[in-house]
Amino acid sequence: MTITRRKFLTNGMAGVGTVGLASWSLPAFAQGEIMPKSGPRVVVIGGGWGGATAAKYIRLQDPSIEVVMIEREPVFRSCPISNWVIGGLKEMGDITVSYSALKTKHGIKVVHDTVTGIDPGRQMVRVADGMISYDRLIVSPGITLLNDEIDGLDAVGRAVFPAAWSAGAETQQLREELAAMPAGGTVVLSVPFGPYRCPPGPYERTSLIADYLKKNKPGSKLIVLDSNEKIISKGKLFKAAWDAYYEGIIDYRTDNAVIKVDASTRTISTDFDDIRADVGNIIPNQRASDTVDLAHLRPDGRRWCPVNPWTYQSTIHPEIHVVGDATDATTVGKVPKSGFIANSMAKVCAAATVALINGEEPARPSMANTCYSLVSGTEGISVTAVYDWDDASGKMAAIKGAKGLSPGRFEIVAANADDWARAIWSDMLG
Repeated sequence: MTITRRKFLTNGMAGVGTVGLASWSLPAFAQGEIMPKSGPRVVVIGGGWGGATAAKYIRLQDPSIEVVMIEREPVFRSCPISNWVIGGLKEMGDITVSYSALKTKHGIKVVHDTVTGIDPGRQMVRVADGMISYDRLIVSPGITLLNDEIDGLDAVGRAVFPAAWSAGAETQQLREELAAMPAGGTVVLSVPFGPYRCPPGPYERTSLIADYLKKNKPGSKLIVLDSNEKIISKGKLFKAAWDAYYEGIIDYRTDNAVIKVDASTRTISTDFDDIRADVGNIIPNQRASDTVDLAHLRPDGRRWCPVNPWTYQSTIHPEIHVVGDATDATTVGKVPKSGFIANSMAKVCAAATVALINGEEPARPSMANTCYSLVSGTEGISVTAVYDWDDASGKMAAIKGAKGLSPGRFEIVAANADDWARAIWSDMLG
């Protein structure tokens, strides 16, 4: 079955009637337009795995299209590999990359600011200095942590029990707290309900914290409170490594969602226990970033943004594309919320955006994913998959025979993980 341009555009418009265009009063955008455009322009919100890739690949495919990328952080810090910082294998500088090449080599206009408004009708976004107009908008804002679902996880609670789920200050805080903890201490780590960013991430973090405790904090233990019924990614490989290396250190508990924290006593509570933590790492449930709500890209009652996976156009506002962790797998297909997937989505989206601006039909999409996880300071495991468009479902689907797990844990996989990170950072930002 051939997918025609009419069909994918029709699919992309599905759901437009469910939520109306954002209604902005004139005073909301009263600062006036900045950076007036003289030709076709794409604005990209977010400079992470999806946004930076989309911005670069649009310019590579059509340098006549002006690209403005809005990113509040001055540098890129990688969430994948940040667990290595927490485990003492790397420093923050090792996972930090400048945006300078996007500016100087690819001519992308990088605006370091926060988007405070999106007007789909007028095709403008608002930042502190005023409005920036676009012909197409790509939104890749990542996630919002649902802290308010856990009693006590307010600003005070988060300061004591950081999530460290976006690489940055909390990553360094957790690393320093582990280093300062006396031998014989207790670390508590929570795993949210899926879907969430980086499915194997909490389990890799478990492995590397346990590895650190084993080497540096004798007599210490790590209690893992998993909201889910089992390890949800690479489960057998993680469990085999934990049994081999961390007996007596990791106390893994399923169906144990955190419901309350008390910062004053450093207590973490589930329906079953109250646990005092010397170091607490609470990773809450997640949904698409609050930024998507500026344009009502996330329907009421849903955690993620529905999209047309042929182009990554929003099914609510088809002139806006959404890529990365914020997308809804029920519309994309069974793909994980990983850095590699965000990179792959962004390349599909970039090609589609260039085609749409030039009045052409976007090409059939395909994507790939490779996800590495360390289970110790020297060994790693991996999962790979290649995805193609499935005509029957209208979604992306893994190709049979082109997916699978590593057969075990190996030093070469850990080395490959390091090489992969450097290569994909260059692909995104170099």
